[in-house]
Amino acid sequence: MDIDRLQSFRRITFILYIFFLCFNVSSSSNRNKVVLTDNKYQNLIIAINQKVPVDTTIIDRIKDLFTDGSRRLFEATNRRAYWKTITILVPKTWPANTSYILPKRESFSIANIVIDLPNERYEDNPYTQQPGSCGNKGEYIHLTPNFILNKIDSEKMWGPVDKLLVHEWGHLQWGLFDEYPTADTPNFYKHSNNKIEATRCSLAVKGQYKRNGTDEECYLDPDTGVYENGCVFSPDTKNQTATASYMYGQFIDSVTSFCHSDPSDPLGYHDVELPHKHNTVCGSRSAWDIILKTQDFKGGVNQPVAGNVDTTPTFTLMQPTDRRVVLVLDVSGSMSGDRLLQQRQSATHYLLYTIDSGSYVGIVQFSDDAQVLSELVEITDDTSREALVAVLPTLVDGLTSIGSGVLKGIEVLSRGIQTANGGSLLLLTDGGNNVSPDINDVLDDVDNAGVVVDTIAFSSSADPNLENLSDVSGGISFYFIDTEEISVLNSAFETTVTSRPDQSSQPLPITVIICLFICVILYSDAVATVGGSFSSVGDSVIVDSDLRKDTVFSFSWINSNSIQVDLTSPDGNLVDQSLQKVDLSLKAINIKIPNIAQDGIWEFSINSPSTDTVTVNVQSSPQTADNCPITVVPLIGDPSIDYTTEPYTIICVAVTKCYLPVVGADVFAEVESSNSCQTVELLLFDNGAGADVTKDDGIYCGYFLDACGDGRYSVSVKVKSPEKNTAFVNMAKATGSLPINPDSTTNKELPVFVPTGMFSRSASGGVIQVTGYVNRSPTTDVISPSKIIDLRVLATSYSEQKVVLQWTAVGDDLDTGNATKYELKMANSFSELLTNFVNAPEINNNDVIEGNITIVRPAGVVEKIGLRVPTRGDNQTYFFAIRAQDEASNYGDVSNIVSANMQYIPPIPYMVNSTTVSLTSADKTVTETVTDVTTDAITTAISSTDWTLGLTTSDRSTGPTYFTQTTTSTITTTDSITVKHTVNDTTTPSLDPTTENPTTQTSLETEEPTSHEFTTGRPTTLASTETPGSTSLESITSNPTTIKMSPSATTLTTVPTSNTVTLMSTTHVLTTKNTLTGTSQATNSKHPTIVPVTIPANNSTTTTDLSSNTTTTMNGTTNHTESTQYPTIPKSPTKSNTTEPIEATAQPPENEDRTALWASLGAVVGIALISLAVFGIIKFVGKKNKVDIDPESGQEMTSGQSFEDI
Repeated sequence: MDIDRLQSFRRITFILYIFFLCFNVSSSSNRNKVVLTDNKYQNLIIAINQKVPVDTTIIDRIKDLFTDGSRRLFEATNRRAYWKTITILVPKTWPANTSYILPKRESFSIANIVIDLPNERYEDNPYTQQPGSCGNKGEYIHLTPNFILNKIDSEKMWGPVDKLLVHEWGHLQWGLFDEYPTADTPNFYKHSNNKIEATRCSLAVKGQYKRNGTDEECYLDPDTGVYENGCVFSPDTKNQTATASYMYGQFIDSVTSFCHSDPSDPLGYHDVELPHKHNTVCGSRSAWDIILKTQDFKGGVNQPVAGNVDTTPTFTLMQPTDRRVVLVLDVSGSMSGDRLLQQRQSATHYLLYTIDSGSYVGIVQFSDDAQVLSELVEITDDTSREALVAVLPTLVDGLTSIGSGVLKGIEVLSRGIQTANGGSLLLLTDGGNNVSPDINDVLDDVDNAGVVVDTIAFSSSADPNLENLSDVSGGISFYFIDTEEISVLNSAFETTVTSRPDQSSQPLPITVIICLFICVILYSDAVATVGGSFSSVGDSVIVDSDLRKDTVFSFSWINSNSIQVDLTSPDGNLVDQSLQKVDLSLKAINIKIPNIAQDGIWEFSINSPSTDTVTVNVQSSPQTADNCPITVVPLIGDPSIDYTTEPYTIICVAVTKCYLPVVGADVFAEVESSNSCQTVELLLFDNGAGADVTKDDGIYCGYFLDACGDGRYSVSVKVKSPEKNTAFVNMAKATGSLPINPDSTTNKELPVFVPTGMFSRSASGGVIQVTGYVNRSPTTDVISPSKIIDLRVLATSYSEQKVVLQWTAVGDDLDTGNATKYELKMANSFSELLTNFVNAPEINNNDVIEGNITIVRPAGVVEKIGLRVPTRGDNQTYFFAIRAQDEASNYGDVSNIVSANMQYIPPIPYMVNSTTVSLTSADKTVTETVTDVTTDAITTAISSTDWTLGLTTSDRSTGPTYFTQTTTSTITTTDSITVKHTVNDTTTPSLDPTTENPTTQTSLETEEPTSHEFTTGRPTTLASTETPGSTSLESITSNPTTIKMSPSATTLTTVPTSNTVTLMSTTHVLTTKNTLTGTSQATNSKHPTIVPVTIPANNSTTTTDLSSNTTTTMNGTTNHTESTQYPTIPKSPTKSNTTEPIEATAQPPENEDRTALWASLGAVVGIALISLAVFGIIKFVGKKNKVDIDPESGQEMTSGQSFEDI
């Protein structure tokens, strides 16, 4: 494309509208508000998705669940609150019932609790969408039909379902967070009480520590100072005395309340130290303290109620009807010229392509008063759409009476047998109300009529009270800045449809959601043409493979009499000009692609004879109901900024593929104002830091703090896959509430990422209102850096006296820019940092051995440093906290506090637990798993010439692998039948790089088979006409051949002498009755040296010792002995059912100042026949892993553990 022409063209805005089959959720500002009055929660909305199959039992179960839950809620709040009025919104696709009434403003998109098919990550586990910070309300609770209908199964998993409902209400209504371990919080913590505590609340909760999925005891991990990965705390469900907390274990019988800060009640006392998400996000304040500071109880309202209280809610059933909307359009004199044309362009696009079939649309215009241009007309076909377009206003004159337009619109909705209930008005105006009735005069009429009013402020001159109409009715407010491109205006029209999907009348099967028009803007850029002659510009867009149906390209412009458009499909063919529908009076061209459009890159070029602005819209729909494109939904925390109290707000964007989060995308928010300030572009993060609360949940957040004056600000968002196409859908399983059995599901699963492919999206975020603006000097900085909320201990090293810390950088102003410095403090107690951070000892670069504490990187970058701590030993624990400072000496809040355990911890023992054996041929596989020392046999007939016999040993515990020994033996019989024997012995000792070993004497035996044999049929003679290697069993005589493996028992022993090595010896014996030839090789995974062993014919063999290279000859059988070094291992402790696990009793080395490296002596390799034995020693030296940090980039340069073969 010609760069000069590209730069000279004024503006092209490209929009892709996607018709897709998922419900989007509204922003927090538009979510239904549940109000607590006189201890009663009023106006709770529960909505059932249209995808849910018809089953009215769901309604009955909802009533039972929330009736029981109301009683539980009353108890949990100390008799302060319960649910009183609840609306259940029944899908329009379900059969009608005389007991169902018409909704007013209730819809699925604003519901507090949604009943929908499962989110793949959570399955039937209830969860709350919670983008806000501590004390801020969530978006919605997601319950599934299976959870509601299958009470027995649900309670087996999560305990009483009514109590679980109270847990989720804590997230939704009060902004509480989980007090159990989540994906971004640790399972265990070294407490000030010198115990390793499980993450929970309260500490009075008793239970067992065990390895996940087993009854085995847990070990301390020397690399972290807490219990090993895979260890879980399983709370006792019975015989508990703890009364809290609902945010930890709602299934525990004795739990009836939330954790509190009253030390006189230890059974429900909140522990400030434990590193659960609630402590991290809420600054170690108890859940009950947060609850009491919400609007529900702030100022002492809604005190406990005495006496008998009936907590049973009243339920109202509603069912939406067909969509009914009236366009209320401004035709006052100020709408002349381009404004009237732009209003007609957007309204035409809305009528032709956006509003769904089966809807009813009317049109009202207003200036001094209001007139009806069209009563409600059902959208049935192109003719009905074009008839509405034909009556759109074309003339302007007079003053502005917004109130008259509103009342006339309500009148149209109330015609005939219909009531206005459930209808909506889409009102557009560019001026202030200067003819009565005023906007505030008709607010009661709007409320009484039960209609929703969506407003579009067309220019900064629009009436300042316009948003009051949306606020009182639950509508949405938009702001169009009055520029030449109308993408924001189109998006505003479209959002009024997509935000209420349950009103759609599309006739689809009730097992899937009804097809809805959901806008996804893919592209926006600016170019200009040179006036006076035709100039051409072009661009391209990707149409996702999920789309392609009913694809329409629309072009609209302002200045030129006409433009020329060329459209090229992904296969390089020019789209036929006959498909173009040109309307020069409207200055619009539409191109509808027949049938199914090609997926891929579509290119368009535009020729204009003069300087102009062209808005390009492309809309497409999925081919099937199963397709679910990526969508973006803006979530603005508080759209009203009072600059005198809090001069910023949080902008978030949910990027999802249906309910699944899309991670790794580039997400920006653009905030525009008609004031003199420039457009602000904010980079939003999904990293669990700054404004973002949870990492990798698909919700990207950032602070808007660059207001430049009072008034309206328009918000739009842009989302795209990075240049390297590294965006993914996060499919990792998650849990919304802690299950009874922690083994059944876990938030610790590694992320499962599925690539998204290339994409880009945009959306309108509505309007932000700023009041009380103060024009501060550029040198005046009153905004502090954000609080660091993800400080964590990555690793500890006893031998090096080292602690590695990590956190995410924050900005100069909240999460924008660069902070100036960090204050990292260390203390011997948690309370010192919590109450006296300023005076705690500060860490400087002299204490840093990896990284640089003086280098502060931009917001969002991960920081990591390694520190050398002063001492180590028993009961030695250090606590750390950090805060950021800007150049004006504004300090961010103190971070979460973490601890590092510096006691000596012996290595974790690794033991063999199972053996898997398989025989494989070209057409058959026989596999058997042998566990816990048993002798079994597999007998099968050979049906082809090649069989593989494999033995694989697996570790019972998890951890880092330092050493793998692999031995492969191949034996070939003289009659061309091949048997391959593969032995993989994996031993993974966690080597402690000290020169001493514990002084206690212990022993441990591995659980390894003592013998295992296979019997297979093997031909002994070949027919003279057959070729060796291709013989079939049917034509020859078979004689059994036995291949026997006899691994010896393995003993691990430690003795109280320095530098003791422990031997693990395994012997595999291969026996055959026939003459064998072949090779055997042993390969050390850390050293690729291969030592061959030759087995000559005539039953004699020659083998080479791996350590000394000596050779011995033996007859009859081939023996191969493998020896592997092991560190000193404490005796396996007795299994315990107590709360505290039994820890290893090994003591640290006496001399703590000796070098950090130690050498372990190797194993004896022996081959014996009759009385002959040869032993070899393999010596390994373990080099301690060292991580080097680039002081400039802060990135890890090298990592790994190395061994040398001596």
